[in-house]
Amino acid sequence: MRNRFDQQIVLGVKLIEDTPVLQKSRDDVPALLQALLEIYKTPEYNEQIFAILEDSIVKGKKRTGRKGLTLWQIFVLVQFRLALNLDYDRLHYMVYSDSVLRQLLQPR
Repeated sequence: MRNRFDQQIVLGVKLIEDTPVLQKSRDDVPALLQALLEIYKTPEYNEQIFAILEDSIVKGKKRTGRKGLTLWQIFVLVQFRLALNLDYDRLHYMVYSDSVLRQLLQPR
């Protein structure tokens, strides 16, 4: 039972569109954040990417069950892991400590 996004706005949680991105940085993370935000904001990119994700992850599975990660959260975590060449321990640490990544993930 995976959804593309959580459509419900929660009090106290900032919107994904409002995620701050450093413009003048030589690090890889701001460039990755900018690309992910562009994908999130552009419906054409959005539709193509989620069609691929739904075909490979959701296809053939029941629509019942407990809620897990959204497709957006899976996509963001995969992009961070592959683009920054992170191991799972480092990714786990970033998910729980990096405020910009947490805002982009929109945890429940």
